[in-house]
This record gives sequence, C-alpha cells and structure tokens, in this order.
Amino acid sequence: MHMNRNDEKKAIETRALTAARDAGVPIPRSEVPSEEPDFTFNDGRLGIEVREAIRLASSNYGIVPAAEEAFHQEILQIAEAAYFSTHRAKPAKVSVYFAPARGVKRDKRKMAHTLVDFIRAKVSAIHTYAAFDRDLPEGFNYIVITAETGEWWTGEGGGVSLSDIWESLDTAISEKNKLVPKYRRNLAADAQVWLLLYSTASISRGLLMPHGIENRKFNFDFERVFWFVSLGAHFVEIQKAERSA
Repeated sequence: MHMNRNDEKKAIETRALTAARDAGVPIPRSEVPSEEPDFTFNDGRLGIEVREAIRLASSNYGIVPAAEEAFHQEILQIAEAAYFSTHRAKPAKVSVYFAPARGVKRDKRKMAHTLVDFIRAKVSAIHTYAAFDRDLPEGFNYIVITAETGEWWTGEGGGVSLSDIWESLDTAISEKNKLVPKYRRNLAADAQVWLLLYSTASISRGLLMPHGIENRKFNFDFERVFWFVSLGAHFVEIQKAERSA
C-alpha cells in the first residue's frame, strides 16, 4: 500500500519531530497531527510547524541540489531500463558520478542514451570491473562498470559555504513566519507557536550546524525556533533578533 503525498509528508514531519524530541528539543509528547500548524499540543495551547532547511539553488549555480539529484536518478533509471531492454544485454552493475551542471540545462534522455552506448561499448571487455574517468560522455565525471547483476547507483557531491547556511536558515524561517497569523487563528487564545527546522544527512539536501550558530539572530514572530540536524543529532534554539522601536 502506497501512501499519498500528504500522508508521506506527515510521516516525514512526524519522524523529524520525534528525532528532535529524542535529541533533547523540549517538545511535549502526545502531539496531534494537524495542518497550519503541523502539530498541536495541550488542547491547542501550543502549535509546532515543521520545516526542512535545505541547500538552496544559490549554493549550486542556480539549481536546487535536491532537484539535481532527482534529475540524476531519473537519468540512471532511464539508462538502466534501456540497457536491459534487450535479451542480449550482458550483466552490468553501473555506478555513476555526474559532472556539475553549473546552471546549464541538460537533456535527460540524451544523457541516458549516451550512457547506455558507453556501457555497451565497454562491457564486453570487462571481466570483473573497470573504472573510467576519461573520455566520458558529456555530463559524466566518473563511471564504474562491474560485470555482475546489481542495482545501478549514482552518488552526489558538492559543498556548502557558511553564507549558504545562513541564507538557507533565513529563507526557511521567513517563509514560515509569513504564516504565523494563520497558525494563531487555528490555535487556542494566547497559544504559543514554535517552528522546528530540521536538516538531514543527505549530501544534496543537508546542512551542517556551523560554529557560532547560538549567537546568530534572526527575525521571526514565533515564540521559539529550534534547528535539529540529524547528523550527530545536534540541535540549537535559534535566537530572535530584537525588534527596533
């Protein structure tokens, strides 16, 4: 049984909430799943909105890294299906690292078929495995072909700067802060509204917690904002900037 998109989203939010609480974020138990905000507690006297803080397009030449990863996965799926579409296909397990797109739009199907052509040209001479990092089809940095049956795989690379992290956090907080009045209308009078940001260990999506985060201040109307990073199970309470009179 497959979950629909809303159920899957709520399951992800619940996992993030539970992991953050287990790491020490002072989130009460007995949450009630809802919408706007994502969870309520104590008969609506507390609401918590959950939002992933991810790498932005500005950290990757204008392409959201998570979207680029999904694009790469699609290329590999198309290539694998095309390669094994004939009964003459020799066993081949393929691992691929793509070249950085650097903001250049690429043709997904064209890349998939050039990958298939490359594999078919090389696989007959491979007894165990072979790695290639030269004379590759455009858009590829590294290809490994193993002469056995197995799932095809692609890995992601890339880094993120300190300014990228600040921008990602500021964007995540600002987008949710616009909805604070709506959250308050859906809660009990005088309820508190918190924001829980989380980041995963994924290379394409994740952010690391930088030194000095506890001293960095952001503008928001939530009573409290927490940021939980799954790698290392660290969390910090984000400090609120003082409003000028």
